[in-house]
Amino acid sequence: MPRKLLAVLAITSLLTSIITSLANAAALDDGYPEGAAAPGRTCAPDAVGQKEVSSYSGKNLSCILIYGIAKWWIDGDPLPAVETPAAKPTASAEPTASAGAGNQFVLDKGVKITLKKGSKLIKVGDTRPAQVLIPGTLKAKVAAPLLVALPGFTATPNDLLALVDLTAEAYKRGVVLALPSGSKNSGGLPFWNATGSCCDFEKSGVDDSNYLMDLVKQISAKVSIDAKRVYFFGHSNGGFMSYTAACNNSSKIAALVNFNGSSFADMSLCKADRPVSVLQVNGTEDELIHIAGGNVFDDPNQPYPSVSVETAKWAEINGCSTSVALIKNKTKFNYESVLAGSETSKATYKCPKGIAVEMWTIAGGKHLPKINTAFISSVFDFLLAHKK
Repeated sequence: MPRKLLAVLAITSLLTSIITSLANAAALDDGYPEGAAAPGRTCAPDAVGQKEVSSYSGKNLSCILIYGIAKWWIDGDPLPAVETPAAKPTASAEPTASAGAGNQFVLDKGVKITLKKGSKLIKVGDTRPAQVLIPGTLKAKVAAPLLVALPGFTATPNDLLALVDLTAEAYKRGVVLALPSGSKNSGGLPFWNATGSCCDFEKSGVDDSNYLMDLVKQISAKVSIDAKRVYFFGHSNGGFMSYTAACNNSSKIAALVNFNGSSFADMSLCKADRPVSVLQVNGTEDELIHIAGGNVFDDPNQPYPSVSVETAKWAEINGCSTSVALIKNKTKFNYESVLAGSETSKATYKCPKGIAVEMWTIAGGKHLPKINTAFISSVFDFLLAHKK
């Protein structure tokens, strides 16, 4: 496993902390001194990315996420095999009845989608099939908007919904919601091949841009989709991938949201030739993707641009003015449930009617912020305000 996998873009919610705490309590008969960093021993979740030379073995160790748990591991060594939990005899692949609240459907493990009246969840695609939520609020004989939501590196659609639950708003707005997964690397960790820096670290060359647009086509064959209202939402590596999909398919994507992700270090690689409305969301305290730009996992061979560079490129593509100052909203918004007060500021380029390039900045926001329903509602407002 290459060292490029030395960080986390997946969210493991409260279960990770619980599991990590339990694992810390377990004794390891591995020969390493008690309390020392050792392969397989847990490390603090906020230590992910840290490196240490073992005083016992002399080997280079890194604190990384191994299947959702922060652990020390020897640089360059293959990850352990994935442990497959025993099947529960009471589990059912079908939705189960829930009086008064609709049906509950477990997408993967843990996060549940409430299937409200008339809604259904289907799988679409032969290779890497995606879960697709079809809300019961769709209008007969009216083509629906489609939102494709992409999780980050190592994350599943389940993890993305734990971070930002798009399902309730999709039902409310009558938006078909597609939840695809990235390919898996040799360690079983999902990724999107978005740019040279993120996150096909093993150089598989998988064409995820083509995969995603083929998925849109397959969904459109099963549900009446409005081709003028195809949207993308991506977190972290999924944000990188949303930009790349739009760069390669600007005639087919109306708008996107890049949430704590970035793009090509060289933005001239973005070949978009049609306007795509863009919303870039970043936290000022993001531990992994910095507003000023940087290197993915601090590897100088994996650079990414600043928010100002990437949004300026989209402003140029979209015919917006780049010679005048950004238009800043005087109002601040409360989109993060842990941070006190209204922490989010907004700025936008001056663009032609019907097109937008916006930046939302969450003051104090981390890579995995505790966003609220007001954020989700505003994201849908932005997307649905734009069409081809």
